[in-house]
Amino acid sequence: MNIRQAKQADAKELAALVYSSAPLVIAAVFTINEELSAKNFIESCLLDAEGQYGYNNHWVAEVDNRVVGCISAWHSALPNSFHQATLNKLAEFYGVAHTLAVLQASQTLQDCIPKPQDHEWCIGHFAVSATYQKIGVGTALLKFMHEKALNFGKYELCLDVESINTRAINFYLNHGFQKNGESGVSLRMKTLGLGEYFHLSKQLI
Repeated sequence: MNIRQAKQADAKELAALVYSSAPLVIAAVFTINEELSAKNFIESCLLDAEGQYGYNNHWVAEVDNRVVGCISAWHSALPNSFHQATLNKLAEFYGVAHTLAVLQASQTLQDCIPKPQDHEWCIGHFAVSATYQKIGVGTALLKFMHEKALNFGKYELCLDVESINTRAINFYLNHGFQKNGESGVSLRMKTLGLGEYFHLSKQLI
């Protein structure tokens, strides 16, 4: 198994994995119609390097030269250029007519996903292809993020997961995470069809 930073050539395979990491919320936020869909948006973003959905902010696991897993990360000290690149991609993909609607839906995520604290290394877009699960790919990706967090001077890994995703929650708990927060369900979340989220964290030192 090899873990490396994603590259532009990974866009199609990686987009499918990113989408599978949280299909309900990603579709709710980023799908306008069949053409302006969440899947198309993510793949478009992954053709560029920068921003939250850019390939520079993703790492992939390869088995037999095939991309079978992925993970992403963010923290409190991301530069303004990171956020600007994300906004630029939204405007480029959705145009003036729909960007505002997507931004408003994105704001809803703040109801359930807290902003990173200075000591936290937050992970997301974490997925492993169904046919490659239970062989250690997910564990290897978490270990990789553990090491990156320490290299950046962070001492806590954190993530947010839908409360109904018991399989993922059990995986994280078995890897040393603890549940330390619940989002509740705001009116904005209900409008988008989103449910409660749990905030999990793991002390690294």
